[in-house]
Amino acid sequence: MLKVRKASFAYRGPGKDVRIPALEKISFDLKRGDFVILTGRTGAGKTTLLQLLCGLIEPDEGTIDCESRDLSSISSMIFQYPEDCFFNATVKEEIEFGIRRSGRNASRRLEEIVESIGFDLAEFGTRRPLSLSGGEQRLVAIASIIALDREIILLDEPTSGLDEKAVATVRKILNVEKSENKTVVVATHWPAEFMDLATHVMNLKDGRIDFFVTVADYVDLNLHRERLEEKERYLLNYYKLFRRFPQSEEELILFIRRDKRC
Repeated sequence: MLKVRKASFAYRGPGKDVRIPALEKISFDLKRGDFVILTGRTGAGKTTLLQLLCGLIEPDEGTIDCESRDLSSISSMIFQYPEDCFFNATVKEEIEFGIRRSGRNASRRLEEIVESIGFDLAEFGTRRPLSLSGGEQRLVAIASIIALDREIILLDEPTSGLDEKAVATVRKILNVEKSENKTVVVATHWPAEFMDLATHVMNLKDGRIDFFVTVADYVDLNLHRERLEEKERYLLNYYKLFRRFPQSEEELILFIRRDKRC
């Protein structure tokens, strides 16, 4: 579906002819239904790669081929700072804009999307997006992008600053998109939040692909080199033992309790 071949990109530096490399000779394939967790330290090139995949910027070298289609027509991106992408007066108008672009039934689709983020349309529909809390803004940003109904969905730190309830909402939304065979790429510093939904994990290091593997290989090869929180460690240990992730929070808790008793 989408082929990236030796793509490189550099930002302009402070001096004449100065270029600051962000990505160097990146190559990989994405197909329909892939759910990729994109990891890497700050400055590794995650946001730049998402922008390339969305068609917001073009590679200086190399190619990105999506079967001769325009990237901007099949992919959409949720930015790390949602306030940067709002341009409508109200929450309702912000989401309706995406629905109109998708060509779907506006009124019914609006209700579905607002309900999916846990908002009451009567309460939030007339609010200005920038009047909402940071977490609420992020949910509206996600809703407005989902409304576009694109084949590829790119998210930059979508759960940053969200509480557990809001994280669960984001997970639920992305699980629905996955069930519709969308391609999802999530850049995050917290891969365990999406590990049970993902098919692959890609790690960037200094603008290059450090690894791009299936979730099973990510767990089995112990590629999670950064320090894990206790819950994340148990989640991966659960997968190693049962070859699947727990289907509920309660199932993981029972596993943790049994492990600690041992």
